[in-house]
Amino acid sequence: MSSKNWALIFGGSSGIGNACAYELARKGFHLIIIHRDGRIATKSFNEQILSWKTEYSVQIHTLNININTTEGKEELKSFLQSFDKKSIKIFIHSIADGHVKPLFSKENETLSEEDLQYTINSMGISFATWTQWLFREDLLASNAKVFSFTSMGSHRTIPHYAAVGAAKAVLETLCRYMAYELAPYGITVNLLCPGVVQTKAIRVFPEVEKFIEEIKIKNPYHRLTTSEDVAKLLVQLIDDNVSWLNGQIIPIDGGEGNVY
Repeated sequence: MSSKNWALIFGGSSGIGNACAYELARKGFHLIIIHRDGRIATKSFNEQILSWKTEYSVQIHTLNININTTEGKEELKSFLQSFDKKSIKIFIHSIADGHVKPLFSKENETLSEEDLQYTINSMGISFATWTQWLFREDLLASNAKVFSFTSMGSHRTIPHYAAVGAAKAVLETLCRYMAYELAPYGITVNLLCPGVVQTKAIRVFPEVEKFIEEIKIKNPYHRLTTSEDVAKLLVQLIDDNVSWLNGQIIPIDGGEGNVY
């Protein structure tokens, strides 16, 4: 692929990843969107993609695969190797694929060792390993910007969030080391930390409606953070003039995290 203005998005068919994809298309970025959806969701997503291509005159490639499998990883690597060197300007890791269960319970199923390992790898370690692969293949532009998303659950307890919280803590540590080691190459790595966003992932939490209402009361604006709130900040941070922001966790929650 000859273009030098590509954004690669893991988890770009819904939620924050999808909102970021939309904002990037509006700014003229060509998109590579990796997602994992069933037939009905994919049909709706494909219709959305077609409208973006028409309205913003951008190229968009989508792959509906599970990159947590060996087959999915190899398929994605093979596809990405068709792109020119240094053609990926933006890499966004927005994977929400993990287990939400308690660590200890006499009534409910609890997290197994495999559950913990899968979640931490999927939502934490893979952020580093995919960035490593993109770097080794020389696909990242010399001024590339790498992003992922953490949460307050990395250092506060949320019911049934232990595995995801652990993954986010790993993500934050890796971000700091990635940012340090990639800085000499002109590549920055940062995390955004949204407030509670009403995505598909949150629906698996216990007593979710009660939780959402509590957050709305807590938030100074008395509403949840939206995917669009997050995406609009991210597209401001991709400007080439924003080159001194590196290895940071950036809150985007309307002040929610300041209220106890």
